[in-house]
Amino acid sequence: MAEQLRAVEKLVKALLLGTAAGILDVIPMLLQGLSWQANLSAFLHWLALGVIITFAKFPFAGWLSGLIIGTLTGIPIAVLTTATDATAWLPILASSVILGTTLGFMSEKLIQNQN
Repeated sequence: MAEQLRAVEKLVKALLLGTAAGILDVIPMLLQGLSWQANLSAFLHWLALGVIITFAKFPFAGWLSGLIIGTLTGIPIAVLTTATDATAWLPILASSVILGTTLGFMSEKLIQNQN
């Protein structure tokens, strides 16, 4: 029972980290006046990545796992956005690198190393 409780606690913390990353990603998008669909998509992307990065079992430091996962999941989004804005790929990949690395680092420090 205690193990299940710890797992739920880790999941909640991972969702909170993902929420924080999603908010940070969406703020500049709101300032640009992007659609609610684009904002919601970006927020949900980072919400899910909070969980994925936290629970991924890569043989690397947390920051590097986050960098890899964040970048790999950001590439398809960057490609998709070039259909409507040829320059959008750069900020998307930059936020994927920065937020992915940060999520991995914070996840390792605040969640994975907690027993």
